[in-house]
Amino acid sequence: MATSSEDFKVADWVFDGLVRFDGPTTKIAPALAESWERSENGLIWTFKLRNGVKFHDGTPFTAEAVKVSFERQFIKDHPSYSRRFVRWDGKLGAMKSVEVVDDHTVKLHFSLPQPALLYNLAIYPAYIVSPKSIAGKPDGLVDRPVGTGPFKFVRWEKNNLIELTRNAEYWGEVPKVERVVLRVIPENDVRLLALQKGEIQLTDDVPFNRINDLKADPALDIQTIGAVGFSGIWLNVEKGPLKDIRVRKAIQKAINRERVFKVSFFGLGEISQQAMPPGELGHSTNLPKYDFDPKGAKALLAEAGYPDGFELQFMSFANPRPYFPSPTDGVAIIQADLKAVGIKATVSMATWSDWITRRRAGDFGITVGGWTASTVDPEGVIFPTFHSQFIGEDNASRLNNPKVDALLDKARSTYDNAERQKLYADAMNIIADDAAAVFLVHPVYSLGVRAEVKGVFRNPANQVYLNAATLKK
Repeated sequence: MATSSEDFKVADWVFDGLVRFDGPTTKIAPALAESWERSENGLIWTFKLRNGVKFHDGTPFTAEAVKVSFERQFIKDHPSYSRRFVRWDGKLGAMKSVEVVDDHTVKLHFSLPQPALLYNLAIYPAYIVSPKSIAGKPDGLVDRPVGTGPFKFVRWEKNNLIELTRNAEYWGEVPKVERVVLRVIPENDVRLLALQKGEIQLTDDVPFNRINDLKADPALDIQTIGAVGFSGIWLNVEKGPLKDIRVRKAIQKAINRERVFKVSFFGLGEISQQAMPPGELGHSTNLPKYDFDPKGAKALLAEAGYPDGFELQFMSFANPRPYFPSPTDGVAIIQADLKAVGIKATVSMATWSDWITRRRAGDFGITVGGWTASTVDPEGVIFPTFHSQFIGEDNASRLNNPKVDALLDKARSTYDNAERQKLYADAMNIIADDAAAVFLVHPVYSLGVRAEVKGVFRNPANQVYLNAATLKK
């Protein structure tokens, strides 16, 4: 039921997956599974499970717990199923069944090969929960999460704090700190002041406009790391004039990406016009690109029958996100750029929850957005955001292109990385030519840390490990 990076962090500390990322890298390491192998046809994965592990409620971790944790998310008549499991299909939707071989051996059966499986098993939808904690109640984890992770849940004061305590019986590296308290501090300035004064020791997503000056403070350690994903503007291809590809291409040409990058992203990250960063699988080297060209934009609008422009609904959230750190500034720049070519964009600022609801319903013309993936693979970036299967979910542009779908389906069912690279790049080229989204920047993640804290980092999958954290008194 986790739907934002704030949710994921708590899950990362309370639960474990079968595998995990190795420290600050994206290399896969054993976790609740000690070893694994896949069948010759790539449809069956066998995992040998760690012995002697216990859930926080004292019950033993076994293969049955893996079966329950997974089946409750895809078997709709399962007593612990919920329609709110929104991430399963995009990550592990090809799972057909879970076979318990013995207490410490489990086989996962799939309808398609799973080249990104280990990445998906290392993140929140695949975390293993205590079967006792959810027996007959899918919402059982909401108020009292029970996993095998390095920290145990203590209490949750909604809109105030969440308290966790060290799991002294943890199977891996037992945390060095006794307690973690997550405080809810919505205002950026208040949160940063609390960090500077030492009232808090860590803060997520330091506002980009403060990163450079805070790096000069010897009492702080401001960390940044490149995210796998993109920042951009979703264009609703089902909405009015945006149905016309010439209009969408006009919008591409109207926006000054460099100015947005400098003002809204404060020069952090990398200007881009595609989903995957350079060096990552799926990055295209021969992408159709759009230069900043207001005259060309006006010509395309005239050709499409809008010589005097048109009115457009522009939705935005106000709170900073990893993929859009200063939405208010970005919206103002983009609104002005559109006005310069005759498009009157009326801005509506939505709360985070309303933005998600309206985005999924297609209740907008264009909207700020983007995607930073926990699955550090194009399957975790391009597939959920542009496959027609996810219209109404995370395919915010509502693109329905059979050629794109076919390429993405084929790419996520082959283990040959060279073939996958070509398929994803070809799909990205079509998406760019369809002008379904204005790609702006490959963003960075940030973490604000007090200097007295050591052993904390954020990895490219947007996880913050606290097992090795120490706090000097």
